[in-house]
Amino acid sequence: MIGWGVIGVGDVTERKSAPVIFRADDSDVVHVMRRDAARARDFADRHGVARWSTDAQAVIDDPEVSCVYVATPTDSHAAYAIAAARAGKHVLVEKPLAMSATEGRTMVDAAEQAGVHLWVAYYRRALPRFVKVRELLQAGAIGRPLSVDTVWRKPADFTGWRWDPERNRGGEFYETACHTLDVLDHLLGPASNVAGVATGDLHAVAASYRFGDALGSGSWTFGTADSIEETVIAGTEGSLTFSSFTPTPITVATGHETVSYEAPDPPHVHGPLVATILDELRGRGSCPSTGRSALRTAEAMDVILAR
Repeated sequence: MIGWGVIGVGDVTERKSAPVIFRADDSDVVHVMRRDAARARDFADRHGVARWSTDAQAVIDDPEVSCVYVATPTDSHAAYAIAAARAGKHVLVEKPLAMSATEGRTMVDAAEQAGVHLWVAYYRRALPRFVKVRELLQAGAIGRPLSVDTVWRKPADFTGWRWDPERNRGGEFYETACHTLDVLDHLLGPASNVAGVATGDLHAVAASYRFGDALGSGSWTFGTADSIEETVIAGTEGSLTFSSFTPTPITVATGHETVSYEAPDPPHVHGPLVATILDELRGRGSCPSTGRSALRTAEAMDVILAR
């Protein structure tokens, strides 16, 4: 039996990674933790989980827990992931990997030294929309990719833990743009030639890079009056446009036509990625989002934010 323990049963575990996606004949959530006892008990009762706790170590030490899912804010990822790995438990950790690439490297090293898996919840690598984007690129729908450009502008009130430097080092950019950077690594190849600049308050971030052979740029601006969020990959035969955060159709435009492809998100978006983890544990496949791949994303973000 694959027994899951979840540290931090908050909003993410209600909407994106509910216990139902871990459940199969040979897998179940057996222990959950939240510092608020009433909310921990309520989560366990509503989702049919046998045990709940206010102590993360109790989850890690539970002999029926073979995999630990760390679903807490970024500042606690390293401590929990390293403790779980040293206890011989496989680890799935929320994104981004850690507060820095240096911290992330300690997590990867701990898992490798313990001989356990470390996966990171960059779920877009397995989400149907991005599986379709990858298929289109590999089929040559736009020819050879030459460039990739991301633009995101959105209103913001600059409240909440994402803007608390003690809990997250890079504002909303660090917590959200990482999804786009990580999926570009998956779609086009690892990043190189990374450079970046940011305002002192992190309300605007701009970057340049190369993903595989495609030259790229990105700008992320928080606190604007308007909203736009899209990535465009331009190639020798056309262009492909997608949204990282909204399940809008993928569009492919060539000199002859523009075609839209629908790929709706599942009810719980972490589901497809968790399915690849379960298959890896069963010896039937592999998860595309590992500590090593997430470390590449962390390294790129660190360079972009270096000042």
